[in-house]
Amino acid sequence: SQTIDGSLWNETYPKGEVLRVDDLNIYSVGTSNSDLSIIVIYDIRGFNITQTRVFCDRLAHEYSVHVVMPDFYRGTAAPSNLSLIMTWLAEVNDWAKISKDLKTVADWLKESYKENQLGLVGFCWGGLQAVRACSNLSTLFFTGISIHGSSLTPAVVSQLQQPMLFIAAGNDPALKPDISSAIEESNMEISKKCEYHTYLSMRHGFVGASANYSNPDNVKAITDVHKTVRNYLDKLRNLSVSLSLNLYLLFTVVMFAFDFYL
Repeated sequence: SQTIDGSLWNETYPKGEVLRVDDLNIYSVGTSNSDLSIIVIYDIRGFNITQTRVFCDRLAHEYSVHVVMPDFYRGTAAPSNLSLIMTWLAEVNDWAKISKDLKTVADWLKESYKENQLGLVGFCWGGLQAVRACSNLSTLFFTGISIHGSSLTPAVVSQLQQPMLFIAAGNDPALKPDISSAIEESNMEISKKCEYHTYLSMRHGFVGASANYSNPDNVKAITDVHKTVRNYLDKLRNLSVSLSLNLYLLFTVVMFAFDFYL
């Protein structure tokens, strides 16, 4: 019974701008009030998809955070000819190139904006890259968020060195028990900080490139995803602050005891 004017969603949030960093175009939106930046890794539809940019705009606006989305594909996207996709995927899935780009963006954020805490959000193909980054670039990123991530296998997630939030659609491979169990078996401490959410009535791509803003159920699900993402980031960051404070207090007590002993 509900109706939504699907043409209005693109005008809801302040838009960003495209910046050039080395040989990368980067969509940049928002400013951080908390020393935090989020790097968004798009899906195989690429850099110029409006729905994906709206996700960046909304996250930046509602969470008061700096959001950037690099163009890892350098202006390309998945070919419409299905016979060419596997060759194209093999080229863009080169982790050496992806990790180099992520390091470039991370260095730029720290040098230009002094934002020391970096997180990741990845859609589909990007969800896989977020897992790879939280496994192999764990000193750069404190967490990753996979939204309807593709090619997530127990072997891939078992390498995680940072906690992640996993969000799936109803027709995506199940997150439990295979994914959750693999993380638990490989690293219990990481597993305790991971979260899993499945939107059973949604189809793959419902938050990113395939988001349908004329569909009330899809809009409601996207709103809930944003809330879930914000709550997860808050929880993880508060835990980090609490841990740092506890370590500081412990250090203070130890130093006091040492001085007293002397």
